[in-house]
Amino acid sequence: MKKKWEEVGGQINGNRITVEVNHFTKFAVFAADKVSEVPDTDTKPNINFSDIAGHWAEANIKQAVNAGIVTGYADGTFKPGKTVTRAEFAVMLVNALKPKEEGADLAFADAAKIASWAQRAVKQAIQAGIIKGYKDGSFRPDAQITRAEMAAMIANALDLTIQSNTETGFADDKDIPVWAKGAVAAVKELGLVQGKGAGKFAPNGVTTRAEAVTVILKMLTKKSK
Repeated sequence: MKKKWEEVGGQINGNRITVEVNHFTKFAVFAADKVSEVPDTDTKPNINFSDIAGHWAEANIKQAVNAGIVTGYADGTFKPGKTVTRAEFAVMLVNALKPKEEGADLAFADAAKIASWAQRAVKQAIQAGIIKGYKDGSFRPDAQITRAEMAAMIANALDLTIQSNTETGFADDKDIPVWAKGAVAAVKELGLVQGKGAGKFAPNGVTTRAEAVTVILKMLTKKSK
């Protein structure tokens, strides 16, 4: 004998409940919670990170998270000072731009190293002409993105006119790779990037998560104008 209640359903018509059954036993009426099939569109992502209070990019981080550009970590942190990889930046950019295309094939020699969570974003960024690989045919998804690479991707995302052999105006202009100078100059003119002190751009310097979301938000502002 089963000692548990089994749901048999029923229809409500005014103050009467009708149920069809094929056996006699004890019956009781219970109220069941109605499950809504409508998604809760008001649910917001967690922005109460434990490590951003008072941070210079706190407002930008919250805005970027709300916009679906980036997420935090399972332990409740955002890690604003953590450096960003090429794959991570590609994902942030695609989340911000929201392209509809499926993306180009991953023909890189190290395509297998691109994590599944980043593959579609990298494909879309490649098709959009935002990101490229290296001369050796690799993509290097886990390499920390340099400031020069970031500037180039932002310029490509905005489809900026790039002038070759241009002066950037930074004190370390000679250290900026030739392939990146036009992009650096273009994004600097728009106020999307700043120097790192002493008037230097630091092209080989790394980009933090806080810096990345700040630049991407500035890019979106320019793109919407």
